[in-house]
Amino acid sequence: MTGRPHLDSPHVMEFMTRNHRVFLFCRDDAERPIGYAMRSVAYAAATHCLYFATYTKSAKVRHLRADPDVACLVLPSEPSDGAAHWVSVRGTADVYRPSATEIDAMIDAASPDSRVPDAVVAKVKDRLLSGKRSLIRLTVDQVRAADLPADARVSQDRCDY
Repeated sequence: MTGRPHLDSPHVMEFMTRNHRVFLFCRDDAERPIGYAMRSVAYAAATHCLYFATYTKSAKVRHLRADPDVACLVLPSEPSDGAAHWVSVRGTADVYRPSATEIDAMIDAASPDSRVPDAVVAKVKDRLLSGKRSLIRLTVDQVRAADLPADARVSQDRCDY
């Protein structure tokens, strides 16, 4: 086992910025662990914040407001070499209604994922503006583990548990 990956590792930050397939783990109403398959909207490396859009009335919003301590597993948006690369993080989530300026800065008119039609992106932006959807901001305070592609790995970016 080598050391725990560092939050400011350029390899970890680049992986989190480039990949949007995420599993968000929190606690449900009975305080049992529960996971949600998500797609991150953005990762702000400077502030270590990972963002998601979700319906304001969803159970996950209720769960996050009751207990904001969360964990996430970030996976490649599209596997490049068949290997299962990933980054696992912990942090604190807050749910809020973003401003129009923040929505425009965070969400382009077209999705970088060709599988997501532009009409879906427009609908998400409209629902964020109307309050039907909210943003989850996960402030990452710890990288728990990482298995990054071999060409991007340095000894401090790998942790085997």
